[in-house]
Amino acid sequence: MLTYRTARHGGALHKVPAPGTSLRCSACGFTTPGSREEQATFVCKNPDCGWSGNADWNAARNILHLYRMGHALTPAAGRAVVRRPRGVKPATAR
Repeated sequence: MLTYRTARHGGALHKVPAPGTSLRCSACGFTTPGSREEQATFVCKNPDCGWSGNADWNAARNILHLYRMGHALTPAAGRAVVRRPRGVKPATAR
C-alpha cells in the first residue's frame, strides 16, 4: 500500500535496513539492548549522553540517517501507478 500511494503522488520509496535502529541512540550512536526501558520510551545508556525520548521517533531518526549515508537498498518493488481517463488504452496496447 505504501509503494502504491508513494508512486501515485510522484514520490520514491526506498528500503533501508532497519535492524538495530530501535536500540541505537540517534544522538550519540551508542547501541545497547537495555535502552528500551518501555515499549514507547528510549533511554540512552551511554554515560556521556543519557538522551531520552520516544522510541519510535528515535528509530525513525536512525533510519533517516542510514538513508542519508547511502545505506538504502534498491528502490522498493512496485510499479508506478498512472491514472488515465476511462476508456483510453495504454500506448503499448493500441
